[in-house]
Amino acid sequence: MCTIIVRHQMDDWCSTIIASNRDEFYDRAASGPAVLRSEPLIVGGRDEREGGTWFGLARGGLFVGLTNQRSFGTRDDSLRSRGGLVLDALAEESLEGVTRYLSRVDPATYNDFNLIFGDGDHLCAAYGRRGAHEVELEALGQGVHVLCNDRIGSPDFPKADRARERIMSVPADSWLRIKPQLVEVLADDSLPDPSKVPPVPPGAPFDQAVARYLQAIYVKTPAYGTVSSTIAAVSPGRVHQYWFAEGRPSETSFKDVLHLTRGAG
Repeated sequence: MCTIIVRHQMDDWCSTIIASNRDEFYDRAASGPAVLRSEPLIVGGRDEREGGTWFGLARGGLFVGLTNQRSFGTRDDSLRSRGGLVLDALAEESLEGVTRYLSRVDPATYNDFNLIFGDGDHLCAAYGRRGAHEVELEALGQGVHVLCNDRIGSPDFPKADRARERIMSVPADSWLRIKPQLVEVLADDSLPDPSKVPPVPPGAPFDQAVARYLQAIYVKTPAYGTVSSTIAAVSPGRVHQYWFAEGRPSETSFKDVLHLTRGAG
C-alpha cells in the first residue's frame, strides 16, 4: 500500500516537496530511476513487468504519482497498465495537458487507481473507478496531502494521518535540514493502535494482523512491503531535488538522480 506525501507551498526555496514509499510484492521486478522517454523527457522508476512507472518527473517540474486503489479481490490483468497511465499523463508536458488527458481516459479500461500530480504551482488528485463514467479530479491547496490506496482523506488509512502530522511539523528550512527528516518519516514502521485499523471483510486475502502492518508508513511483511523510496522537490519550470533509495530508507543510502531530469543517463 503505497504512501505519497506532498508538502505544497510551505517552503521558500521550492514550491512542492514529494516523499513517497512504493509498496509491492518483493518478487515483482522493478528498476530504479532512468530516462523512460526522451521526447518529451520523462524520468522515473520502471516496473519491469508492465513497463510503466509509479512516480515520474518531466524536465519542467511536472510530476505524477500513482497508487492502486485498495481492493480485497483480485485485479483484472486484461486491463491496461496503470503505470502506463502515468507515462502518458507526463507526456502531456503540463498540468493543463494532464487534466485534459485524464478527461479523455475511460476508467473502465484500468483497474481502480489514484493519482497525485502537480507542476510546483498547482496540485491535483485524480481518482479512477471502473464503475464511474469519468476520472474524478480534485484540486488541492496549500498544506500537506497524503495519498495512500484510497482517496485523500479516507478514514480507512490512519497512517496517512500520522504521515501528515509528522510532515506538517517539519519547519521550513534548507534542503540539508529537511531531507533527513523526510527520510525519518519514510522509515517510520510504527503500527497504529489495533482499534484504529478498519476490519477486513470476510474472504480478504489477509487477516487483521497483516492489515495492521499495512498501516505503517514503512511496510514490512514476509511477502510484501516497502521496496523503494523517492524524494523530490519542484518549482514551476524546475526540478530542484530527485533522490531514490532501494529498500528501507533508514538503512539504504539515497542516490542523487537529479541529472536524469536534464536528459543525462
